[in-house]
Amino acid sequence: MAPRSASLPAFQQRQVISEPDHVYGELKQSFMIGEFEPGQRLTLPELAAAFGTSQMPVREATSRLVVARAIEAMPRRSMRVPQATVERLDALLPLRLHLEGEAARLAALRPDPQLARRLARIDEEMRAMVPRQDTKTYLRLNQQFHFEVYRQCGNDDLVDLIELLWMRYGPLMSIVRSGVLSKTGQVRHAEVIEAIRQGDPETARAAICGDIAEAAEAIRARIATDKATPAHLKTE
Repeated sequence: MAPRSASLPAFQQRQVISEPDHVYGELKQSFMIGEFEPGQRLTLPELAAAFGTSQMPVREATSRLVVARAIEAMPRRSMRVPQATVERLDALLPLRLHLEGEAARLAALRPDPQLARRLARIDEEMRAMVPRQDTKTYLRLNQQFHFEVYRQCGNDDLVDLIELLWMRYGPLMSIVRSGVLSKTGQVRHAEVIEAIRQGDPETARAAICGDIAEAAEAIRARIATDKATPAHLKTE
């Protein structure tokens, strides 16, 4: 898993919101798109330096992440991204399938040709990332694709719950290369796009759930491989 020296994401500069809210928003997004790796250790000083701020807003933001169970509090004021385990995957996966499947179903009840076109553009960009092996950009675009669908559902509370799950689940997605994720993702995304275009709620639900479940199997396989591989033979 990630060493303590793993690099931090490039955070955006604060706009008009408060510093703690800005820090939290940036960290939340980074967790959702897999920019933090399972097992990665974080400290207040290094995060404060990355944001160019004092430790106080970082402490407030990371406290919210601990409450959200996206990170774990550790001794000596450090924190750790939870390890990638089959148990964690199996705890989160059914929740994602239920909530995101329902959001996709509701979205398809409100068919929108413009949304279908936006989704097609995002999917095309994702495909371009595969030969480049640009996993970070692939995961960012994947999150954008999914939440374009979910925000169409018309239920902000449901979207909030899905965001919470993605904060916990994102680091798990970071351990699988984009090429592996794309093998089934491209087919499922095409099915989602067509279901949104046609207003087919059950196909939308099935396609989203298939996408999530098949990607989860790739994550499960990687966890098993990492567990079976001696530490001195592992590569980044």
